[in-house]
Amino acid sequence: MAKPISIKPEEAVARSYADRLILEKLSEMEAAVKLGELADKLSGVGIGLAAVRSLMASNPDVFAYHERRWVPAARLNSQGRPVAEIIRAILDSFGAPVIITTLIDEVARAQRTSPELIESSILRLIAGDSGFVEVEGGLVGLDKWGFQATDEKFDRALEINRISQEDFEAANAKLANVDFRSSTWAVDVLKHAPVKLKHVGAVAHSRLNNDDPRSVLMYNSGEILKGLFEVPGYVYNSDGTFMTEADAKTLVSTALKVAMKLTPTIDIDDVAPIEFKPDDIAKLIKKIVASDKTTTAIKLLEEHFEITPGSKTYPDDLANIIATLCASKEIEWVGGDRFRKAGDHPDYIMEVPEPFQFVATGILDEEGEEVDVELTDDGLNSSLRKLLQHPLALDVLDEDIQPALKSQPESIRLVLKSIHRELGTFPLAQFPTGWLDDQPKIQEAIFIDPADRELQVWINHEARLMYGLIDWWLDQPTESGAVFTLQKTMVPNVFEFAYMDQPDPVVYISTQRMEELRTLGAESEGTSTLDLLIQTMSHWPKGADYLTILAEINVARRTSRRLVASLLSSYQCFYQRSGSPVWHFDAKKVDQGFDKSKKKFIKK
Repeated sequence: MAKPISIKPEEAVARSYADRLILEKLSEMEAAVKLGELADKLSGVGIGLAAVRSLMASNPDVFAYHERRWVPAARLNSQGRPVAEIIRAILDSFGAPVIITTLIDEVARAQRTSPELIESSILRLIAGDSGFVEVEGGLVGLDKWGFQATDEKFDRALEINRISQEDFEAANAKLANVDFRSSTWAVDVLKHAPVKLKHVGAVAHSRLNNDDPRSVLMYNSGEILKGLFEVPGYVYNSDGTFMTEADAKTLVSTALKVAMKLTPTIDIDDVAPIEFKPDDIAKLIKKIVASDKTTTAIKLLEEHFEITPGSKTYPDDLANIIATLCASKEIEWVGGDRFRKAGDHPDYIMEVPEPFQFVATGILDEEGEEVDVELTDDGLNSSLRKLLQHPLALDVLDEDIQPALKSQPESIRLVLKSIHRELGTFPLAQFPTGWLDDQPKIQEAIFIDPADRELQVWINHEARLMYGLIDWWLDQPTESGAVFTLQKTMVPNVFEFAYMDQPDPVVYISTQRMEELRTLGAESEGTSTLDLLIQTMSHWPKGADYLTILAEINVARRTSRRLVASLLSSYQCFYQRSGSPVWHFDAKKVDQGFDKSKKKFIKK
């Protein structure tokens, strides 16, 4: 069995909340044979079948697979124990107050009896045991969730409840204006949500009690717990935190992301990979053709066969259904597990936009020689030879495919240049070879930003471009040099997208400079690229990096990386100082023209 992955504390909090939502519905059903039925009950909160299966199969403390049915683990683990212990086990598994009728039903199932026979005894037990707290609305919770203290000195009470002095002081400051003797204290506390129940109790204890042994002890943990739980509009999670209902919804979206990477730890009966019958495939193809959107094989497996990433046969089933669907001429595979009606993609992604084309100037010097010439590698400055293969130098129609990396990173850093911002594209030249699947040639990808917005992106491997990004490109003001990251997810062809705070220092161009370069480009029509380069370099009296020069000159005129490198290497007015990476321009040497020793390296 694969080793379970570790998840971050905030992810654990989110999954515990989702686990409780699942547990509530599972308890209502008594047991689940088909998880699709359970997922249907959770559709209102956005938890689908795949997430249900993954979360349940990775949490044996809360869920159990018993006799081919999913049941609450507490029901099995507490069999044969006293009723009070069964109640505590059930409440502990929920991590929050439980409706009394659900609690009675679960105790009855654990004791293998009927609810009617034990209801009265359970009600008496809850009413008479100080460890249980009855909350308005027919709920029952555990007193131990609150700040436990009676007549101990306050410092000792903090130690017992494992609350540091720093945490107490922070909570005390947060709740500075709350009067725990007023009738509205609970409402006033929860206005400061998120807040931890134990921290609230500690603050209440510090204000209601004191360490004088003769004083009256006013603090009661059960009353604090009841007061907070009875305020509507808030959710209590098993980590002991009260939060708003809006904040709780964000926990579900986090839990769904966690569910995608969890490793199952509960053994389920092994089965053979599913055999797809012709009738099954015909129905799937019909569904794909009828849709105006992309249909994923993962979704088809889930909806039609209840097969999810948590299923043992999932890898084989996914590979089989993709291979089977790819054989149909009615539909088109657009990468990963994604399928669309055949030919259902934008026409504009089938060609490289005209602005990316390079145009030779054909300008001749006084001797009839062409001014703008490209050199072979041997004629280039040694530092420029290496920079020709830098990702920021490469671009569509101007790249050499690099060798694939032996180990591909999960996340990559990419830099947006001005021409791609204007056209809503991005060059595959910046991607490490092999980071994206190279088949099929036309693919659809989904980008998801930190606000959970999704963007449909088209990839054409033959054109070496991504298309459809213009809305997100124009969302941010940086015209050249904006930096973003793409990170792979567990879902094929779905990537997490995020802008970084700072632009790339080498290819960043300010708005003012962009306007200057556009003006320069308009005024330089009909002139050589050498003249344009001279004008560009005149802006940099202290010199500029090759990649900066390349980015700037491409705002004024579409120019290849080799031509810029060749002009810098062969005209004597451009030079580098020893040990410096930047290039300088010397106006006094313009008349010296082309370095004749470079003539033998001119590309034919």
